[in-house]
Amino acid sequence: MIRQGATMLNSPAVWLPDNLAAAWQLKQQLGEEASFIAGGTLMQTQWQKGTDCPRHLISLEQIKEMQGCERANFNGEAGIRIGALTTLAACKDHPSLSKNIPLLAEAIRNVAALAVRNRGTIGGNIAGGFGDIIPALLALDATLSFYDGGKTKLKRLSDCLGKSDAAILTAIYVPDNKELKGKSYFYKKLGYREAFTPSIVTISGCCQLNEQKEVEYIRLAAGGGTTPPQRLAGGERLVEGCKLSNELLKNLFQKIKDEFNAATDMFTTAEYKKTVAANMIVSKIAGYAG
Repeated sequence: MIRQGATMLNSPAVWLPDNLAAAWQLKQQLGEEASFIAGGTLMQTQWQKGTDCPRHLISLEQIKEMQGCERANFNGEAGIRIGALTTLAACKDHPSLSKNIPLLAEAIRNVAALAVRNRGTIGGNIAGGFGDIIPALLALDATLSFYDGGKTKLKRLSDCLGKSDAAILTAIYVPDNKELKGKSYFYKKLGYREAFTPSIVTISGCCQLNEQKEVEYIRLAAGGGTTPPQRLAGGERLVEGCKLSNELLKNLFQKIKDEFNAATDMFTTAEYKKTVAANMIVSKIAGYAG
Protein backbone atom coordinates (compact mmCIF):
# COMPACT_ATOMS: atom_id res chain seq x y z
CA MET A 1 0.00 0.00 0.00
CA ILE A 2 1.36 3.42 -0.93
CA ARG A 3 0.53 6.77 0.62
CA GLN A 4 1.18 9.79 -1.56
CA GLY A 5 1.72 12.92 0.48
CA ALA A 6 -0.14 16.15 -0.21
CA THR A 7 1.78 18.29 -2.69
CA MET A 8 -0.19 21.53 -2.22
CA LEU A 9 -1.47 23.38 0.81
CA ASN A 10 -4.81 21.91 1.93
CA SER A 11 -4.71 19.25 -0.80
CA PRO A 12 -5.72 15.73 0.28
CA ALA A 13 -3.44 12.83 1.00
CA VAL A 14 -3.82 10.13 -1.68
CA TRP A 15 -3.69 6.44 -0.81
CA LEU A 16 -3.02 3.76 -3.44
CA PRO A 17 -4.04 0.29 -2.18
CA ASP A 18 -3.50 -2.57 -4.62
CA ASN A 19 -6.33 -4.85 -3.46
CA LEU A 20 -9.91 -4.56 -2.26
CA ALA A 21 -9.24 -5.70 1.29
CA ALA A 22 -6.61 -3.00 1.78
CA ALA A 23 -8.87 -0.32 0.29
CA TRP A 24 -11.74 -1.35 2.55
CA GLN A 25 -9.53 -1.39 5.65
CA LEU A 26 -8.24 2.09 4.88
CA LYS A 27 -11.77 3.46 4.69
CA GLN A 28 -12.63 1.91 8.04
CA GLN A 29 -9.53 3.50 9.60
CA LEU A 30 -9.93 6.97 8.08
CA GLY A 31 -13.72 7.13 8.33
CA GLU A 32 -15.66 10.13 7.05
CA GLU A 33 -12.48 12.05 6.31
CA ALA A 34 -11.78 9.70 3.39
CA SER A 35 -13.47 9.03 0.05
CA PHE A 36 -12.90 6.39 -2.60
CA ILE A 37 -11.92 7.77 -6.00
CA ALA A 38 -11.60 6.18 -9.45
CA GLY A 39 -11.35 8.46 -12.49
CA GLY A 40 -12.20 11.49 -10.39
CA THR A 41 -14.21 13.34 -13.06
CA LEU A 42 -17.35 13.65 -10.92
CA MET A 43 -15.42 14.70 -7.84
CA GLN A 44 -13.61 17.35 -9.85
CA THR A 45 -16.87 18.97 -10.93
CA GLN A 46 -18.06 18.92 -7.31
CA TRP A 47 -14.91 20.73 -6.17
CA GLN A 48 -15.38 23.33 -8.88
CA LYS A 49 -18.83 24.01 -7.43
CA GLY A 50 -17.35 24.61 -3.98
CA THR A 51 -17.75 21.21 -2.35
CA ASP A 52 -15.09 20.62 0.30
CA CYS A 53 -12.35 18.17 -0.64
CA PRO A 54 -11.89 15.14 1.66
CA ARG A 55 -8.69 15.03 3.71
CA HIS A 56 -7.91 11.58 2.29
CA LEU A 57 -8.54 10.07 -1.15
CA ILE A 58 -8.39 6.31 -1.49
CA SER A 59 -7.59 5.70 -5.15
CA LEU A 60 -8.82 2.38 -6.55
CA GLU A 61 -6.90 2.63 -9.84
CA GLN A 62 -4.27 -0.01 -8.96
CA ILE A 63 -6.77 -2.76 -8.10
CA LYS A 64 -6.49 -5.08 -11.10
CA GLU A 65 -9.56 -7.19 -10.28
CA MET A 66 -11.72 -4.10 -10.91
CA GLN A 67 -10.47 -3.63 -14.47
CA GLY A 68 -11.20 -5.08 -17.91
CA CYS A 69 -14.02 -6.94 -19.69
CA GLU A 70 -14.52 -10.69 -19.99
CA ARG A 71 -17.09 -13.43 -20.46
CA ALA A 72 -18.52 -14.59 -17.13
CA ASN A 73 -21.32 -16.48 -15.41
CA PHE A 74 -23.32 -14.90 -12.59
CA ASN A 75 -26.56 -15.85 -10.85
CA GLY A 76 -26.73 -18.84 -13.19
CA GLU A 77 -26.62 -16.61 -16.28
CA ALA A 78 -24.01 -16.20 -19.00
CA GLY A 79 -22.94 -12.69 -19.86
CA ILE A 80 -20.17 -10.12 -19.81
CA ARG A 81 -18.38 -8.81 -16.73
CA ILE A 82 -17.13 -5.20 -16.90
CA GLY A 83 -14.73 -4.10 -14.17
CA ALA A 84 -15.93 -0.94 -12.44
CA LEU A 85 -12.58 0.78 -13.10
CA THR A 86 -12.83 0.27 -16.87
CA THR A 87 -12.91 3.70 -18.50
CA LEU A 88 -15.93 4.74 -20.52
CA ALA A 89 -13.74 5.08 -23.62
CA ALA A 90 -12.38 1.54 -23.18
CA CYS A 91 -15.93 0.19 -22.81
CA LYS A 92 -17.12 1.93 -25.95
CA ASP A 93 -14.18 0.67 -28.01
CA HIS A 94 -14.00 -2.87 -26.62
CA PRO A 95 -14.74 -5.29 -29.53
CA SER A 96 -16.85 -7.65 -27.44
CA LEU A 97 -18.97 -4.86 -25.95
CA SER A 98 -19.51 -2.97 -29.21
CA LYS A 99 -20.58 -6.21 -30.92
CA ASN A 100 -22.68 -7.80 -28.17
CA ILE A 101 -23.95 -4.74 -26.25
CA PRO A 102 -24.26 -1.92 -28.81
CA LEU A 103 -26.80 -0.17 -26.58
CA LEU A 104 -24.12 0.39 -23.95
CA ALA A 105 -21.68 1.72 -26.55
CA GLU A 106 -24.35 4.14 -27.79
CA ALA A 107 -25.05 5.38 -24.27
CA ILE A 108 -21.36 5.92 -23.55
CA ARG A 109 -20.93 7.82 -26.81
CA ASN A 110 -23.38 10.37 -25.42
CA VAL A 111 -21.49 10.92 -22.14
CA ALA A 112 -19.60 14.23 -22.01
CA ALA A 113 -16.49 14.85 -24.11
CA LEU A 114 -13.75 12.43 -25.15
CA ALA A 115 -11.37 13.72 -22.47
CA VAL A 116 -13.92 12.86 -19.77
CA ARG A 117 -14.62 9.41 -21.27
CA ASN A 118 -10.88 8.71 -21.37
CA ARG A 119 -10.64 9.30 -17.62
CA GLY A 120 -14.11 8.58 -16.24
CA THR A 121 -15.01 5.00 -15.33
CA ILE A 122 -18.19 3.00 -15.82
CA GLY A 123 -18.34 2.36 -12.07
CA GLY A 124 -18.05 6.07 -11.31
CA ASN A 125 -20.87 6.91 -13.71
CA ILE A 126 -23.11 4.46 -11.85
CA ALA A 127 -21.96 5.27 -8.31
CA GLY A 128 -22.66 8.98 -8.82
CA GLY A 129 -26.35 8.09 -9.03
CA PHE A 130 -27.21 10.32 -12.02
CA GLY A 131 -25.08 8.84 -14.82
CA ASP A 132 -26.44 8.83 -18.37
CA ILE A 133 -25.53 5.18 -18.86
CA ILE A 134 -27.74 3.99 -15.99
CA PRO A 135 -30.99 3.95 -18.05
CA ALA A 136 -29.23 1.81 -20.68
CA LEU A 137 -27.99 -0.62 -18.03
CA LEU A 138 -31.51 -0.83 -16.59
CA ALA A 139 -32.81 -1.77 -20.04
CA LEU A 140 -30.10 -4.45 -20.18
CA ASP A 141 -31.08 -5.91 -16.77
CA ALA A 142 -27.57 -5.30 -15.44
CA THR A 143 -26.35 -6.69 -12.13
CA LEU A 144 -23.76 -5.01 -9.90
CA SER A 145 -21.18 -6.61 -7.61
CA PHE A 146 -20.13 -4.99 -4.33
CA TYR A 147 -17.35 -5.68 -1.83
CA ASP A 148 -18.18 -4.96 1.81
CA GLY A 149 -15.01 -6.10 3.53
CA GLY A 150 -16.11 -9.72 3.80
CA LYS A 151 -17.26 -11.02 0.45
CA THR A 152 -18.54 -9.88 -2.92
CA LYS A 153 -22.33 -9.60 -3.22
CA LEU A 154 -24.44 -9.38 -6.38
CA LYS A 155 -27.44 -7.03 -6.63
CA ARG A 156 -29.70 -6.11 -9.53
CA LEU A 157 -29.10 -2.54 -10.61
CA SER A 158 -32.85 -1.91 -10.45
CA ASP A 159 -32.77 -2.86 -6.74
CA CYS A 160 -29.94 -0.39 -5.99
CA LEU A 161 -31.52 2.82 -7.30
CA GLY A 162 -31.91 5.55 -4.70
CA LYS A 163 -30.11 3.54 -2.03
CA SER A 164 -26.85 4.50 -0.36
CA ASP A 165 -24.28 1.73 -0.08
CA ALA A 166 -20.90 2.09 1.61
CA ALA A 167 -19.59 -1.02 -0.16
CA ILE A 168 -17.18 -0.77 -3.10
CA LEU A 169 -18.75 -1.25 -6.53
CA THR A 170 -16.40 -3.74 -8.20
CA ALA A 171 -18.04 -4.82 -11.46
CA ILE A 172 -21.07 -4.68 -13.74
CA TYR A 173 -22.58 -7.84 -15.23
CA VAL A 174 -24.74 -7.72 -18.36
CA PRO A 175 -26.63 -10.97 -19.19
CA ASP A 176 -26.69 -12.41 -22.69
CA ASN A 177 -30.50 -12.88 -22.72
CA LYS A 178 -30.06 -15.16 -25.72
CA GLU A 179 -33.56 -16.54 -25.19
CA LEU A 180 -34.95 -13.19 -26.36
CA LYS A 181 -35.10 -13.37 -30.14
CA GLY A 182 -35.83 -10.21 -32.11
CA LYS A 183 -35.60 -7.86 -29.15
CA SER A 184 -35.01 -4.20 -29.91
CA TYR A 185 -33.15 -1.77 -27.68
CA PHE A 186 -33.32 2.00 -27.79
CA TYR A 187 -31.54 4.94 -26.17
CA LYS A 188 -32.11 8.67 -26.53
CA LYS A 189 -30.66 11.67 -24.74
CA LEU A 190 -32.13 15.16 -25.02
CA GLY A 191 -29.60 17.83 -24.02
CA TYR A 192 -29.35 21.59 -23.98
CA ARG A 193 -27.25 21.46 -27.13
CA GLU A 194 -26.23 18.77 -29.61
CA ALA A 195 -23.08 17.41 -27.94
CA PHE A 196 -21.04 17.33 -24.72
CA THR A 197 -23.93 18.55 -22.59
CA PRO A 198 -25.78 17.44 -19.46
CA SER A 199 -29.08 15.83 -20.37
CA ILE A 200 -32.54 17.20 -19.78
CA VAL A 201 -34.06 13.74 -20.20
CA THR A 202 -32.43 10.40 -21.00
CA ILE A 203 -34.54 7.36 -21.90
CA SER A 204 -33.75 3.77 -22.74
CA GLY A 205 -35.59 0.52 -23.13
CA CYS A 206 -35.93 -2.95 -24.56
CA CYS A 207 -39.00 -4.31 -26.33
CA GLN A 208 -39.78 -7.72 -27.83
CA LEU A 209 -42.94 -8.43 -29.81
CA ASN A 210 -44.30 -11.73 -31.06
CA GLU A 211 -45.83 -12.30 -34.50
CA GLN A 212 -49.20 -10.97 -33.29
CA LYS A 213 -47.55 -7.69 -32.24
CA GLU A 214 -48.06 -8.56 -28.58
CA VAL A 215 -45.44 -7.33 -26.11
CA GLU A 216 -43.67 -10.41 -24.75
CA TYR A 217 -40.90 -8.57 -22.90
CA ILE A 218 -40.25 -4.93 -22.06
CA ARG A 219 -37.92 -2.79 -19.98
CA LEU A 220 -38.34 0.99 -19.72
CA ALA A 221 -36.11 3.50 -17.92
CA ALA A 222 -35.70 7.27 -17.75
CA GLY A 223 -33.62 9.87 -15.96
CA GLY A 224 -31.35 12.75 -16.88
CA GLY A 225 -29.87 15.92 -15.41
CA THR A 226 -31.13 16.51 -11.87
CA THR A 227 -33.55 13.58 -12.12
CA PRO A 228 -32.18 10.25 -10.83
CA PRO A 229 -32.59 7.35 -13.30
CA GLN A 230 -35.51 5.05 -12.58
CA ARG A 231 -37.16 1.92 -13.91
CA LEU A 232 -40.69 2.56 -15.21
CA ALA A 233 -42.13 -0.70 -13.95
CA GLY A 234 -45.73 0.54 -14.05
CA GLY A 235 -45.47 1.31 -17.74
CA GLU A 236 -43.94 -2.12 -18.34
CA ARG A 237 -46.82 -3.88 -16.58
CA LEU A 238 -49.37 -1.85 -18.53
CA VAL A 239 -48.23 -3.09 -21.94
CA GLU A 240 -46.66 -6.50 -21.28
CA GLY A 241 -48.83 -9.25 -22.75
CA CYS A 242 -50.90 -6.76 -24.73
CA LYS A 243 -51.14 -6.10 -28.44
CA LEU A 244 -49.83 -2.71 -29.46
CA SER A 245 -52.56 -0.31 -30.51
CA ASN A 246 -53.09 3.43 -30.63
CA GLU A 247 -55.21 3.22 -27.49
CA LEU A 248 -52.56 1.26 -25.61
CA LEU A 249 -49.85 3.72 -26.64
CA LYS A 250 -52.03 6.61 -25.52
CA ASN A 251 -52.45 4.95 -22.12
CA LEU A 252 -48.72 4.25 -21.94
CA PHE A 253 -47.97 7.93 -22.57
CA GLN A 254 -50.14 8.96 -19.62
CA LYS A 255 -48.76 6.19 -17.40
CA ILE A 256 -45.17 7.31 -17.99
CA LYS A 257 -46.10 10.92 -17.25
CA ASP A 258 -47.70 9.83 -13.98
CA GLU A 259 -44.90 7.46 -13.00
CA PHE A 260 -41.74 9.34 -14.00
CA ASN A 261 -40.55 11.17 -10.89
CA ALA A 262 -38.86 14.11 -12.64
CA ALA A 263 -37.28 17.08 -10.89
CA THR A 264 -37.75 20.77 -11.68
CA ASP A 265 -34.52 22.74 -12.08
CA MET A 266 -33.58 26.29 -13.03
CA PHE A 267 -34.00 25.53 -16.76
CA THR A 268 -36.92 23.11 -17.11
CA THR A 269 -39.97 22.02 -15.14
CA ALA A 270 -40.81 18.53 -13.98
CA GLU A 271 -43.95 18.57 -16.14
CA TYR A 272 -41.90 19.33 -19.25
CA LYS A 273 -39.50 16.45 -18.50
CA LYS A 274 -42.39 14.06 -17.90
CA THR A 275 -43.96 14.97 -21.24
CA VAL A 276 -40.67 14.70 -23.13
CA ALA A 277 -39.83 11.31 -21.60
CA ALA A 278 -43.31 9.95 -22.40
CA ASN A 279 -43.15 11.24 -25.97
CA MET A 280 -39.70 9.77 -26.65
CA ILE A 281 -40.50 6.35 -25.20
CA VAL A 282 -43.90 6.00 -26.87
CA SER A 283 -42.50 7.05 -30.25
CA LYS A 284 -39.87 4.32 -29.98
CA ILE A 285 -42.41 1.65 -29.00
CA ALA A 286 -44.82 2.78 -31.73
CA GLY A 287 -42.08 2.25 -34.31
CA TYR A 288 -42.06 -1.48 -33.56
CA ALA A 289 -45.76 -1.82 -34.37
CA GLY A 290 -45.37 -0.66 -37.96
